[in-house]
Amino acid sequence: MDIRALWTRLRTPVGLRRWELERTCMRNLLGAPAERVFFKDLESRFLLVSRGFCVDQGRGRSVDELLGKTDFDLFGREHALAAFEDEQRVIRTGEPIVAKLEREIFDDGRPDAWVSTTKMPLRDKKGHVIGTFGVSRDVTAQVRAEEALAQQALHDQLTGLANRVTLMDRLSQALVEIERGRGRVGLLFVDLDNFKRANGSVSHEAGDEVLVEVARRLVRACRRGDTVARLGGDEFVVLCRALRDDDDIRLMATRVLRAVGRKFRRDDNDLTVTASIGVVVTADATADPSRLLQDADMAMHEAKGAGGDCFRVFDDVMNARRAPGHGFDADMRRALDKGELFLMYQPLFSLDDGALSGVEALVRWQHPQDGLVLPGRFIPLAEERGLIDEVDDFVLDEACRQLAEWAKREACPATFTVAVNLSGRQLSDPKLAERVRSTITRHGIEPSRICLELTETALVGELGEAARCVTALSRLGVKLALDDFGTGYSTLVHLQLLDTDILKIDRSFVQQIGESGRDHEIIAAITAMAHALGMTVVAEGIETDIQLGELSRLGCDVGQGFLLARPVSPDKVFGHLATFAALQRPAAVGC
Repeated sequence: MDIRALWTRLRTPVGLRRWELERTCMRNLLGAPAERVFFKDLESRFLLVSRGFCVDQGRGRSVDELLGKTDFDLFGREHALAAFEDEQRVIRTGEPIVAKLEREIFDDGRPDAWVSTTKMPLRDKKGHVIGTFGVSRDVTAQVRAEEALAQQALHDQLTGLANRVTLMDRLSQALVEIERGRGRVGLLFVDLDNFKRANGSVSHEAGDEVLVEVARRLVRACRRGDTVARLGGDEFVVLCRALRDDDDIRLMATRVLRAVGRKFRRDDNDLTVTASIGVVVTADATADPSRLLQDADMAMHEAKGAGGDCFRVFDDVMNARRAPGHGFDADMRRALDKGELFLMYQPLFSLDDGALSGVEALVRWQHPQDGLVLPGRFIPLAEERGLIDEVDDFVLDEACRQLAEWAKREACPATFTVAVNLSGRQLSDPKLAERVRSTITRHGIEPSRICLELTETALVGELGEAARCVTALSRLGVKLALDDFGTGYSTLVHLQLLDTDILKIDRSFVQQIGESGRDHEIIAAITAMAHALGMTVVAEGIETDIQLGELSRLGCDVGQGFLLARPVSPDKVFGHLATFAALQRPAAVGC
């Protein structure tokens, strides 16, 4: 249609009404003080902005002053770069980004703000993308309110410690971790001796000060990854993960007693507080969290009955944790022969696009009499009885068989991997590489689709021997992952000597995101170091939306954890191919 025909059409009553309506809508949209509207060109320079954008994000500049500028002229580099990358993606793909929660960081001292932004492709009359169109809404008040509500719901208001709800949730998760052979879980039930009577002789404020100081001392006495909670009054609980043996929990109880028992100095007076501690420890992933807490409480009362300022271990839990009867060897061999062992799979997701990137294989035993038996109960015994090689062979063989079956599906990505944990005993076996090669060849799968995970404890001892074994495995073409990095034994030496492809950040770092700036910086440093070495970074134990968002922003490549998916049976794995995009809610709130 030429200009003359267009003008003729616009002069009609209908055309004039439409023309005036469009002009009115645009004028109202750009003039409304509450709306943040902007148009940008292909290089993300401002073409047109609304009055509301000038007031809220343009530092009070006029529309004319903002034209031709970019986000780098208004915000800190980190936010500006993220905005630029989003807009270039919209331009490249033609797909909008809807209601993305963004944290605006200013470089002029103004407090950070949260906005929900939608960006769409800006097209000409022929449908060609010529820039982007965006609408942004300030949701800072909403995010702050939801963070405050989450803090109140999940933490003790006096001390800032986790409350009972958070404790029980983390205890349940810690028990599931036993499935991966990560030691024992312990509880310390801490009750201050004679606190109620002593508190009656001083002010309420002084009593609160004592409780706050006890909370600080408990946190300092505990290890990274442990959880300290206040149940109420003068009752505290310490959740200890990944305990190697009974000596670990006894050592923790002794440290807590000493920390609490140090003198307080208040108003030039010395105040001594002691505690009675009940201890419970388990390697049974099927244990009932509430029952464990009750057992620890009972043990604490036994400590009080002994005069206080001591700890007692709950003996019934020890008895329940002892090895099965003398028929274990025959039972395990029957399990291997009769197919009683089986695998569950925990999905791993790309933090870039939410796609399913692989799974981690977890072994379980369906005992005909005892029911479901999890690794924490039978793997240590299998190692002790010399049966672990057969169990390890089963896990690798079954994981490869299942992968070969999945690989036949059109829905299975070519890069989909299955991770299998290696034990310290396996790394000392000179024939391990040949066993792995034989299994992969038998099932006809690509070696790069198998990932073998090395735990820290597997590297303790002769590092040179482990390095030789890892080198042999690497030559096969399988992927190798260094698990639990940063929790104790793993160092730069391991990264230099071991030719690994993947570095897994331990959940103890992930858990503190949003609570500890130090852990935030540690994760950033680990991620940068791993990427510099050409390694993929996997974050374990993602439990909250805040952790998910921060890990993605810090550059972690892959994530796993209860927020994303729990272990599932093989037939349910590909139900997760739809991505976890639904979890990326606009207002990310977590404990």
